[in-house]
Amino acid sequence: MFAALFQKHLFKGLSFILSVSICLSSQITSAVSMHGKVYQTSSKKYSAKKWIKNGQSKYKRAKFERAVKAYNKAIASYPNYFEAWDGLGNALYCLGSYDMAIQAYDKALSINPNHNATWVNKGIAVYKKGSYEEAIKLYDVALGMDPKLATTWYNKGVTLIASGRHKEALEAFEKAIEINPQEDLAWHGKGYMLILSEQYDNALQLFGKAIQVNSERGWAWNNMGITLYKLRMYDDAIKAFNKAIEINPKSARAWHNKANTLYNLGKYEESMRTYNKAMELDPLLYAGIKK
Repeated sequence: MFAALFQKHLFKGLSFILSVSICLSSQITSAVSMHGKVYQTSSKKYSAKKWIKNGQSKYKRAKFERAVKAYNKAIASYPNYFEAWDGLGNALYCLGSYDMAIQAYDKALSINPNHNATWVNKGIAVYKKGSYEEAIKLYDVALGMDPKLATTWYNKGVTLIASGRHKEALEAFEKAIEINPQEDLAWHGKGYMLILSEQYDNALQLFGKAIQVNSERGWAWNNMGITLYKLRMYDDAIKAFNKAIEINPKSARAWHNKANTLYNLGKYEESMRTYNKAMELDPLLYAGIKK
Protein backbone atom coordinates (compact mmCIF):
# COMPACT_ATOMS: atom_id res chain seq x y z
CA MET A 1 0.00 0.00 0.00
CA PHE A 2 2.62 2.55 1.08
CA ALA A 3 4.90 1.57 -1.80
CA ALA A 4 2.16 2.56 -4.24
CA LEU A 5 1.44 5.81 -2.41
CA PHE A 6 5.07 6.89 -2.48
CA GLN A 7 5.95 5.70 -5.95
CA LYS A 8 5.02 8.93 -7.71
CA HIS A 9 6.69 11.14 -5.08
CA LEU A 10 10.00 9.33 -5.25
CA PHE A 11 10.37 10.17 -8.93
CA LYS A 12 11.20 13.68 -7.74
CA GLY A 13 14.77 13.48 -6.48
CA LEU A 14 16.45 15.54 -3.81
CA SER A 15 17.77 18.78 -5.25
CA PHE A 16 20.61 21.00 -4.14
CA ILE A 17 20.22 24.74 -3.84
CA LEU A 18 22.76 27.42 -4.69
CA SER A 19 21.70 31.00 -4.12
CA VAL A 20 23.13 34.10 -5.78
CA SER A 21 24.31 36.76 -3.36
CA ILE A 22 23.14 40.25 -4.25
CA CYS A 23 25.54 42.98 -3.14
CA LEU A 24 22.84 45.36 -2.00
CA SER A 25 24.48 48.68 -1.25
CA SER A 26 21.18 50.48 -0.81
CA GLN A 27 17.54 49.40 -0.45
CA ILE A 28 14.57 47.63 -2.07
CA THR A 29 10.97 48.50 -3.17
CA SER A 30 8.04 47.58 -5.44
CA ALA A 31 7.47 47.82 -9.15
CA VAL A 32 6.12 51.13 -10.40
CA SER A 33 6.18 52.79 -13.79
CA MET A 34 9.49 54.42 -14.63
CA HIS A 35 7.80 57.19 -16.60
CA GLY A 36 6.05 60.43 -15.79
CA LYS A 37 7.07 61.94 -12.49
CA VAL A 38 10.20 59.81 -12.27
CA TYR A 39 11.85 62.01 -14.89
CA GLN A 40 10.59 65.38 -13.74
CA THR A 41 13.54 67.69 -13.23
CA SER A 42 13.95 69.29 -9.84
CA SER A 43 16.85 70.89 -7.99
CA LYS A 44 15.55 69.78 -4.60
CA LYS A 45 18.54 67.64 -3.70
CA TYR A 46 17.83 67.97 -0.02
CA SER A 47 14.36 66.54 -0.55
CA ALA A 48 15.87 63.69 -2.59
CA LYS A 49 18.25 62.82 0.24
CA LYS A 50 15.32 62.70 2.62
CA TRP A 51 13.41 60.31 0.36
CA ILE A 52 16.50 58.14 -0.15
CA LYS A 53 16.88 57.80 3.60
CA ASN A 54 13.20 56.89 3.79
CA GLY A 55 13.65 54.29 1.06
CA GLN A 56 16.63 52.76 2.83
CA SER A 57 14.63 52.51 6.04
CA LYS A 58 11.76 50.77 4.25
CA TYR A 59 14.18 48.42 2.48
CA LYS A 60 15.85 47.36 5.74
CA ARG A 61 12.42 46.37 7.02
CA ALA A 62 11.63 44.50 3.79
CA LYS A 63 8.94 47.05 2.88
CA PHE A 64 10.03 46.88 -0.72
CA GLU A 65 7.00 48.41 -2.41
CA ARG A 66 7.14 51.40 -0.09
CA ALA A 67 10.86 51.67 -0.72
CA VAL A 68 10.23 51.87 -4.47
CA LYS A 69 7.80 54.72 -3.93
CA ALA A 70 10.33 56.56 -1.78
CA TYR A 71 13.12 56.16 -4.34
CA ASN A 72 10.82 57.33 -7.12
CA LYS A 73 10.03 60.45 -5.10
CA ALA A 74 13.76 61.04 -4.68
CA ILE A 75 14.27 60.69 -8.43
CA ALA A 76 11.37 63.05 -9.13
CA SER A 77 13.08 65.65 -6.95
CA TYR A 78 16.61 65.11 -8.26
CA PRO A 79 16.83 62.85 -11.35
CA ASN A 80 20.63 62.45 -11.33
CA TYR A 81 21.01 61.06 -7.84
CA PHE A 82 23.01 57.81 -8.13
CA GLU A 83 21.89 56.44 -4.76
CA ALA A 84 18.23 56.83 -5.72
CA TRP A 85 18.52 54.85 -8.97
CA ASP A 86 20.77 52.24 -7.37
CA GLY A 87 18.39 51.79 -4.45
CA LEU A 88 15.44 51.61 -6.83
CA GLY A 89 17.19 48.84 -8.76
CA ASN A 90 17.80 46.86 -5.59
CA ALA A 91 14.21 47.25 -4.46
CA LEU A 92 12.80 46.24 -7.83
CA TYR A 93 15.11 43.23 -7.88
CA CYS A 94 13.78 42.03 -4.54
CA LEU A 95 10.27 42.32 -5.90
CA GLY A 96 11.21 40.13 -8.85
CA SER A 97 10.88 43.00 -11.35
CA TYR A 98 14.16 42.17 -13.07
CA ASP A 99 13.65 44.13 -16.30
CA MET A 100 12.85 47.32 -14.42
CA ALA A 101 15.69 46.70 -11.98
CA ILE A 102 18.11 46.47 -14.91
CA GLN A 103 16.79 49.77 -16.27
CA ALA A 104 17.38 51.41 -12.89
CA TYR A 105 20.90 49.97 -12.63
CA ASP A 106 21.67 51.23 -16.14
CA LYS A 107 20.62 54.73 -15.12
CA ALA A 108 22.70 54.49 -11.93
CA LEU A 109 25.75 53.34 -13.90
CA SER A 110 25.33 56.17 -16.38
CA ILE A 111 25.77 58.50 -13.40
CA ASN A 112 28.55 56.52 -11.67
CA PRO A 113 30.11 53.78 -13.85
CA ASN A 114 32.73 52.94 -11.21
CA HIS A 115 30.42 51.43 -8.59
CA ASN A 116 31.31 47.73 -8.42
CA ALA A 117 28.25 46.55 -6.51
CA THR A 118 25.91 47.99 -9.12
CA TRP A 119 27.63 46.05 -11.92
CA VAL A 120 27.34 42.90 -9.82
CA ASN A 121 23.68 43.49 -8.95
CA LYS A 122 22.85 44.14 -12.59
CA GLY A 123 24.63 40.88 -13.42
CA ILE A 124 22.50 39.02 -10.88
CA ALA A 125 19.30 40.50 -12.30
CA VAL A 126 20.42 39.46 -15.80
CA TYR A 127 21.25 35.97 -14.46
CA LYS A 128 17.73 35.71 -13.04
CA LYS A 129 16.41 36.35 -16.54
CA GLY A 130 18.48 33.43 -17.87
CA SER A 131 21.03 35.52 -19.80
CA TYR A 132 24.04 33.76 -18.32
CA GLU A 133 26.79 34.85 -20.69
CA GLU A 134 25.74 38.49 -20.40
CA ALA A 135 25.74 38.17 -16.60
CA ILE A 136 29.27 36.75 -16.65
CA LYS A 137 30.45 39.74 -18.69
CA LEU A 138 28.96 42.11 -16.10
CA TYR A 139 30.70 40.28 -13.24
CA ASP A 140 33.94 40.56 -15.20
CA VAL A 141 33.51 44.33 -15.41
CA ALA A 142 33.31 44.47 -11.61
CA LEU A 143 36.26 42.09 -11.21
CA GLY A 144 38.27 44.18 -13.64
CA MET A 145 37.88 47.08 -11.24
CA ASP A 146 38.58 44.98 -8.16
CA PRO A 147 39.62 41.31 -8.54
CA LYS A 148 39.46 40.83 -4.75
CA LEU A 149 35.66 40.69 -4.63
CA ALA A 150 35.07 37.20 -3.21
CA THR A 151 31.27 37.35 -3.44
CA THR A 152 31.49 38.38 -7.09
CA TRP A 153 33.68 35.35 -7.84
CA TYR A 154 31.03 33.21 -6.13
CA ASN A 155 28.21 34.71 -8.20
CA LYS A 156 30.25 34.19 -11.34
CA GLY A 157 30.75 30.56 -10.33
CA VAL A 158 27.01 29.99 -9.92
CA THR A 159 26.38 31.51 -13.35
CA LEU A 160 29.14 29.42 -14.92
CA ILE A 161 27.42 26.30 -13.57
CA ALA A 162 24.20 27.42 -15.25
CA SER A 163 26.20 27.87 -18.47
CA GLY A 164 27.59 24.34 -18.20
CA ARG A 165 31.15 25.61 -17.71
CA HIS A 166 31.89 23.51 -14.65
CA LYS A 167 35.69 23.65 -14.67
CA GLU A 168 35.63 27.45 -14.76
CA ALA A 169 32.96 27.46 -12.04
CA LEU A 170 35.17 25.42 -9.72
CA GLU A 171 38.06 27.81 -10.38
CA ALA A 172 35.80 30.76 -9.53
CA PHE A 173 34.74 29.21 -6.22
CA GLU A 174 38.36 28.40 -5.34
CA LYS A 175 39.34 31.98 -6.15
CA ALA A 176 36.63 33.26 -3.81
CA ILE A 177 37.87 30.98 -1.01
CA GLU A 178 41.46 32.07 -1.62
CA ILE A 179 40.44 35.74 -1.29
CA ASN A 180 38.19 35.24 1.72
CA PRO A 181 38.08 31.88 3.55
CA GLN A 182 35.14 33.28 5.55
CA GLU A 183 32.99 33.49 2.40
CA ASP A 184 30.68 30.62 3.27
CA LEU A 185 28.88 30.74 -0.07
CA ALA A 186 32.09 29.85 -1.88
CA TRP A 187 32.48 26.71 0.25
CA HIS A 188 28.95 25.74 -0.76
CA GLY A 189 29.77 26.35 -4.40
CA LYS A 190 32.86 24.17 -4.33
CA GLY A 191 30.97 21.52 -2.38
CA TYR A 192 28.28 21.48 -5.04
CA MET A 193 30.91 20.89 -7.72
CA LEU A 194 32.17 17.87 -5.76
CA ILE A 195 28.60 16.57 -5.55
CA LEU A 196 28.42 16.61 -9.35
CA SER A 197 31.36 14.19 -9.43
CA GLU A 198 29.81 12.14 -6.57
CA GLN A 199 32.59 13.02 -4.11
CA TYR A 200 30.11 13.09 -1.24
CA ASP A 201 32.58 12.68 1.64
CA ASN A 202 34.66 15.63 0.47
CA ALA A 203 31.55 17.69 -0.25
CA LEU A 204 30.29 17.02 3.27
CA GLN A 205 33.50 18.48 4.71
CA LEU A 206 33.11 21.64 2.64
CA PHE A 207 29.46 22.09 3.59
CA GLY A 208 30.52 21.63 7.21
CA LYS A 209 33.06 24.46 6.87
CA ALA A 210 30.43 26.68 5.29
CA ILE A 211 27.95 26.08 8.10
CA GLN A 212 30.64 26.79 10.70
CA VAL A 213 31.03 30.22 9.13
CA ASN A 214 27.28 30.87 8.78
CA SER A 215 24.76 28.46 10.31
CA GLU A 216 21.70 30.57 9.51
CA ARG A 217 21.14 29.64 5.87
CA GLY A 218 18.28 27.18 5.65
CA TRP A 219 19.20 26.08 2.13
CA ALA A 220 22.73 25.32 3.37
CA TRP A 221 21.36 22.83 5.88
CA ASN A 222 19.23 21.40 3.07
CA ASN A 223 22.39 20.78 1.03
CA MET A 224 24.06 19.22 4.04
CA GLY A 225 21.06 16.94 4.50
CA ILE A 226 21.10 15.78 0.89
CA THR A 227 24.81 14.98 1.12
CA LEU A 228 24.22 12.93 4.27
CA TYR A 229 21.34 11.21 2.48
CA LYS A 230 23.64 10.30 -0.41
CA LEU A 231 26.02 8.79 2.14
CA ARG A 232 23.07 6.81 3.59
CA MET A 233 23.46 8.62 6.90
CA TYR A 234 19.71 9.00 7.15
CA ASP A 235 19.36 9.91 10.83
CA ASP A 236 21.89 12.74 10.47
CA ALA A 237 20.18 13.82 7.25
CA ILE A 238 16.87 14.16 9.10
CA LYS A 239 18.57 16.40 11.68
CA ALA A 240 19.94 18.62 8.90
CA PHE A 241 16.55 18.88 7.17
CA ASN A 242 14.94 19.69 10.52
CA LYS A 243 17.42 22.54 10.93
CA ALA A 244 16.62 23.79 7.43
CA ILE A 245 12.90 23.71 8.29
CA GLU A 246 13.51 25.44 11.62
CA ILE A 247 15.20 28.33 9.78
CA ASN A 248 12.71 28.38 6.90
CA PRO A 249 9.46 26.51 7.73
CA LYS A 250 8.09 27.37 4.27
CA SER A 251 10.77 25.49 2.33
CA ALA A 252 8.77 22.88 0.44
CA ARG A 253 11.97 21.27 -0.83
CA ALA A 254 13.32 20.75 2.68
CA TRP A 255 10.03 19.10 3.69
CA HIS A 256 10.14 16.93 0.56
CA ASN A 257 13.74 15.91 1.21
CA LYS A 258 12.89 15.02 4.79
CA ALA A 259 9.96 12.93 3.55
CA ASN A 260 12.21 11.00 1.16
CA THR A 261 14.64 10.29 3.99
CA LEU A 262 11.88 9.16 6.35
CA TYR A 263 10.70 6.77 3.66
CA ASN A 264 14.18 5.23 3.46
CA LEU A 265 14.08 4.77 7.24
CA GLY A 266 10.84 2.83 6.89
CA LYS A 267 8.79 5.54 8.62
CA TYR A 268 6.08 5.47 5.98
CA GLU A 269 3.19 7.16 7.77
CA GLU A 270 5.38 10.04 8.99
CA SER A 271 6.86 10.29 5.52
CA MET A 272 3.41 10.62 3.94
CA ARG A 273 2.47 13.39 6.39
CA THR A 274 5.69 15.17 5.52
CA TYR A 275 5.06 14.83 1.77
CA ASN A 276 1.62 16.32 2.33
CA LYS A 277 3.21 19.26 4.13
CA ALA A 278 5.52 19.84 1.16
CA MET A 279 2.54 19.80 -1.22
CA GLU A 280 0.60 22.13 1.05
CA LEU A 281 3.46 24.65 0.86
CA ASP A 282 3.97 24.24 -2.88
CA PRO A 283 1.05 22.59 -4.74
CA LEU A 284 3.11 22.61 -7.94
CA LEU A 285 6.05 20.77 -6.40
CA TYR A 286 4.99 17.43 -7.87
CA ALA A 287 3.41 18.78 -11.04
CA GLY A 288 4.34 16.76 -14.10
CA ILE A 289 5.80 13.87 -12.10
CA LYS A 290 5.32 10.47 -13.68
CA LYS A 291 2.38 8.64 -12.14
